[in-house]
Amino acid sequence: CLQELNLSKELKAGGAGNGFIDRSKVRILLCDNDTKSCEEVFSLLLKCSYQVTTVKSARQVIDALNAEGPDIDIILTEVDLPMTKGMKLLKYIMRNNELRRIPDIMMSAQDEVSIVVKCLRLGAADYLVKPLRTNELLNLWTHMWRRRCEQG
Repeated sequence: CLQELNLSKELKAGGAGNGFIDRSKVRILLCDNDTKSCEEVFSLLLKCSYQVTTVKSARQVIDALNAEGPDIDIILTEVDLPMTKGMKLLKYIMRNNELRRIPDIMMSAQDEVSIVVKCLRLGAADYLVKPLRTNELLNLWTHMWRRRCEQG
């Protein structure tokens, strides 16, 4: 797709490990209300060279998207958020034409098929089961690339 060329030009560089993508240009909004889990995922994302902003609630995700929407490339959201559940946040994002261009990847320690399927049907770009591993996070940028191609 045409967006693929533009994105490749934007992100190509040798400095981030694989010679194709410069993950240091990819901005991730991480939402996890569990402090320990958030710190672990944050550390793994930094290890992968991503730019990461962390928040603890759905409200903070919405505030960050309103403030930095065009600058955020990927949203990584815990399914089990207090008050507003992660799936409710996902529905909100998918109903908004501006925000739906940002891939929302759901994560949880739960690996129940029904929860995974529900998230994917609601529009999640992917579903990751905790504990996350570095190799799962290295290619998160591909979700951004796919979403831009789909909407291009």
